[in-house]
Amino acid sequence: MSNVAYYAIQYDVNQRGYIAYDKDAKTVDVVLPDAQRVEQVKNYLQESQAVENAVGLDTYETVDIHPLDSLENLKLALTRMWVRIGVQVDWSRPAEVNGEFKFPE
Repeated sequence: MSNVAYYAIQYDVNQRGYIAYDKDAKTVDVVLPDAQRVEQVKNYLQESQAVENAVGLDTYETVDIHPLDSLENLKLALTRMWVRIGVQVDWSRPAEVNGEFKFPE
C-alpha cells in the first residue's frame, strides 16, 4: 500500500488537477493548471480550522483541526474546501498521475 493518498480536484468548468498527501511526511503536493489556485489550496490546507463534525444524524460538534496532521483531518478539511475557497474534490473520480489512475482512500 502506498503512503500517498490522492484526491482529484477541480474548479471552474474543466480546470482539473489533484492533491497528493504523503501520510508519513504529512505534506501535500497540489497540481493544478493555475499557480495562484495551487497556492490558495496549499494555504487552505496549512491553516488550522474550526469544523462542524457530525457525531450523529443531527448532532455536530465543533472541532479544531490542522488538515495535514492526519489523513482523517485532511479528508474532513477537503469536505469544506468547495464552500471556503471554490475548489472541489471529485470523490467519485480517480486522480490521473503520470498516466496512472489513483483512486481516493
